[in-house]
Amino acid sequence: MPSLPQGPAPVSRDRSGVTTGGESFVEDQLRASNALLRALTQAQADFIRGSEARGILDRLLTVVLELTGSTSGVIGELLTSNGAPPSLRLLASLPREEADTTWELPVRQDAPEQAPSDLRTLVGAVVSTGAPVLSGAPGAEHTFLGLPLESEGERVGLVGLAQRPGGYDTGLLDFLQPFLDACGGLLAGGRNERRRRLAEQEMRQTQEASAERVRLLAERLRLVLESMQDGLWDLDMTTGQLFANRAWLGMLGYAEGELEQSQTTWARLCHPDDVANGERLVQEHLKGAIPLVENEQRLRRKDGGWSWVLTRARVVARDEQGRPLRMVGTNVDITVQKRNEERLRSLIRTLPDLVLRQRADGTYLDYHAAKPEDLAVPPERIIGSNMRQTPFPASLIDKMFMHLGRAIREGTLEVFDYALELPNGREYFEARIRRSGPDEAVSIIRNITERKLFEQRLLQQEEELRRHRDSLEELVRNRSEKLLKATIELEEQQAQLIQTEKLASLGQMAAGVAHEINNPVSYVMSNLGTLDQYVSSLIPLLQLLRELVANPGSASAELLERLGELWKQEDVDYLLTDMPELVEESLVGARRVKEIAQSLRTFAREDTGEPQLVDVNTELASTLKLVWNELKYKCEVKRDFGPLPPVSCHPTQIGQVFSNLLINASHAIETRGEIRIRTRQEGSEVVVEIADTGKGMSQETLSKLFTPFFTTKPRGQGTGLGLSVSYGIIAKHKGRIDVQSQPGQGSTFTIRLPAAQR
Repeated sequence: MPSLPQGPAPVSRDRSGVTTGGESFVEDQLRASNALLRALTQAQADFIRGSEARGILDRLLTVVLELTGSTSGVIGELLTSNGAPPSLRLLASLPREEADTTWELPVRQDAPEQAPSDLRTLVGAVVSTGAPVLSGAPGAEHTFLGLPLESEGERVGLVGLAQRPGGYDTGLLDFLQPFLDACGGLLAGGRNERRRRLAEQEMRQTQEASAERVRLLAERLRLVLESMQDGLWDLDMTTGQLFANRAWLGMLGYAEGELEQSQTTWARLCHPDDVANGERLVQEHLKGAIPLVENEQRLRRKDGGWSWVLTRARVVARDEQGRPLRMVGTNVDITVQKRNEERLRSLIRTLPDLVLRQRADGTYLDYHAAKPEDLAVPPERIIGSNMRQTPFPASLIDKMFMHLGRAIREGTLEVFDYALELPNGREYFEARIRRSGPDEAVSIIRNITERKLFEQRLLQQEEELRRHRDSLEELVRNRSEKLLKATIELEEQQAQLIQTEKLASLGQMAAGVAHEINNPVSYVMSNLGTLDQYVSSLIPLLQLLRELVANPGSASAELLERLGELWKQEDVDYLLTDMPELVEESLVGARRVKEIAQSLRTFAREDTGEPQLVDVNTELASTLKLVWNELKYKCEVKRDFGPLPPVSCHPTQIGQVFSNLLINASHAIETRGEIRIRTRQEGSEVVVEIADTGKGMSQETLSKLFTPFFTTKPRGQGTGLGLSVSYGIIAKHKGRIDVQSQPGQGSTFTIRLPAAQR
């Protein structure tokens, strides 16, 4: 049997569990509604045939548990008595409990503070509130739904459902309303039946008692009749005098005394279309053909409307010749039940499918066909015919019998497709078979030709899409290869562009570096010339000293005199004082040349391809030495280097960025100004700020600043690549470069690089 899927409520009725949208929603909703309607229709038929209410309710509970996905539930009759707490007599339960089990239900005046933990507390909560109780959100460990059963405004029982995985919501109330109405009617009917049997038993006792006892029992019976809700009547068939209780009159809207109590009055209230059938049943009963008159008829109410009434009656007294003397009966208002039946029939009539009810041997018991031409045999002959008599192929009939037998035997839902060659061509059908009784099943046959054709078209479209997808994948693959090749070429061109800008920077710095080297080289060479003269002056003195050293014992006064004259002549004391200073100055100049050469070699070195851990402060100091010739004549450089963590980068590329920014800063200063270099750490970033007091830039210039080949310098004095290349280098190192500038107020470039992970 189809069940409501777990999940949110559908769009149309907010019914919890039905999948929203598409054919799946429509089919699931229709299947669930059809299953419930079939079960209710069958229950109504069983009740009319006199089946026991307990068995009917047990089957209905099984169907509802399966449709809602619940694991347990109860249906019970509410028992109340003055001065005692209410109780619930279980008529159906799953898992099953002992027959006639009664739950005592203490009534609370306020709403329960805690959610129900089992079905017994759930039922108590429904009795306390008098309204449906839903407990447990979707996904909760325990979920419950409690619903009161009412008939004609009276609460007659309760239904409790539990443990639905998706939880319960208010959308289920509409879906289950026909079920609740049917159960309420069954409980009310059961009560009425018990009351009727009690009345018949009392009437039989009055026949067997003496006249006095008959009178006493009649008085008691009158009191009982007046207190009962069902209409009870007693007809004297010799005089036509009719006695009816208040309920008989009340169900038609009359009070006592407003109607003449006679058989004629009854006949006048009966609908003209129902008179003949009622008289026929009475005659058959009087002849002994049927043991009981059971007739559904329409009686006119006081307000002019019609009420459906179920009348059950029998003769309870005859004379010695067998002529009927007295007939008693009951009237039950079944208007609501009739309306529910009509609603069910209307719903069934809207089904486009072919519905068949058949026994295990293949005999058709009932059917519904939206189009009679869908039947394999004429409609007037289908009831009572056998599936073997249909003009279907033998293989298809065997297949149908196999699924029919399994559905009845195992209680499974059997679903299978088959095709038939019809005058209009091949058509496809889907059969769904579900057991509906111990030896019978219901089959729903749906024409799925359009769906099959759609599936075939869908397969063709999928095949066409697959071919297009393969073609597109091939096209994408080819374009990806071209894109990869273009990317590699672009990276090579970018590397060449960086190297070109680097060489341009080197060329620009060449004159400055040459000037920087020329100064220390000049005074080193001058000092070396002076030292050469000093050495020439000291050579004669050193030669005399050598003679003295060679012949210390033979030193003459003449030799010493010559030595003294030469010492004074060459001013050796001055030479001894000046020579260390000349050597020290020469060493300073040589070290200066060495530092410049070392910085130039560092700047011009090639990348190894792998990033290195670099101290940004060291790179800035080295770059300043290289560009110092560009800065020293009109810039005062102020440094504010803070402690920094190492940065993983390509040092030559970072040095090129610093060089570009420092040279641009010097060019922005027209006469004399200041360049401020500040480094610091902010969080996980190393920050370098290079600010100048130059002429600044407009917003238009700032918007194009990092555009390749854009420059504000005169033609021939700039390539327009320096800042573009610098921007690309910083971006490649996952950093950022920002600039702030206003005309006449200088510019500040801020570089942010991620610190190396330790």
